[in-house]
Amino acid sequence: MTQSTTALISDVLLPEVERHLLQDPLLWPNVKGFFVVTVTKKRKPATTWYILLRGNEVQPVITNNEGNVRALAKMQKSQTVKVRIEDSDLLNFITGGLTGIKGYVSRRIKIKGDLILAQKLNILFEKAGARERALDYIRNNDSFLIKATHGNSKL
Repeated sequence: MTQSTTALISDVLLPEVERHLLQDPLLWPNVKGFFVVTVTKKRKPATTWYILLRGNEVQPVITNNEGNVRALAKMQKSQTVKVRIEDSDLLNFITGGLTGIKGYVSRRIKIKGDLILAQKLNILFEKAGARERALDYIRNNDSFLIKATHGNSKL
């Protein structure tokens, strides 16, 4: 479902978060849930990411391939939370510029499912050092960010 002509920040940052988590099991959050994150670009769905958190003893899964994770989520009877967020708002969420509550109240983040579980998604990004990694990426990739956020002044 990813648009081939549009650069997405989420397609760069989320795999980087997963890569970092795979390198250090101490970073795995003690959260259990299945998050279906629909990332939009100019309010139209651009891609969907699946995040399966199974506690701090089982490797988390972050993928845009639904087939890889849906069966695991069913096996573990994970509670599902659906999140819809603009690509640039996801960057702001990861870097701490937009909190989950602020995003939800301002309707920049839409959530279907358990709101308390949805708030725990932030723990994943904090533990994985995603904020620092995203900020480093921003510093080193200005041209990509200009292309990815073209026409979006919320960044």
